Amino acid sequence: MLALLWYGLERSGRNRTAERLAAVLGLTLGGLLFAGSLAEGGHAGWPGIVAGVLCAALGFAAVGGLLSRARGRLARAGDRDAAGGLITAYAEVAALVLAGLAILLPPLSFLALLAFAVLLVRSRGEGQRKYAGLRILR
Repeated sequence: MLALLWYGLERSGRNRTAERLAAVLGLTLGGLLFAGSLAEGGHAGWPGIVAGVLCAALGFAAVGGLLSRARGRLARAGDRDAAGGLITAYAEVAALVLAGLAILLPPLSFLALLAFAVLLVRSRGEGQRKYAGLRILR
């Protein structure tokens, strides 16, 4: 049911609202899941709420920025709808695969956090540099 509502919200043209809703939902679930994991192990759960929100914020900032840049490139190329939807589908499949692998191999979660941090730092650095690639001569 939530997937159908999400699909309708994305297609309504209110992408900013959908993005904010996804951020709030992701931060909330990140905090609750981390706290639940700590509580299951016999530890206090409240540090997990803080750490889970921070981890979810890191992932959202890193991957959200990457996806918005990719959608922007597609929009400039004139192929916004078809390929933009595929980018969202690829991101969701990648998130499910990462979640499944993190359940099977818990240390993978730390590598994912490191990858998100590197992605965020590199994307901030690339935004400040001007692209110095090949230019088309007329």
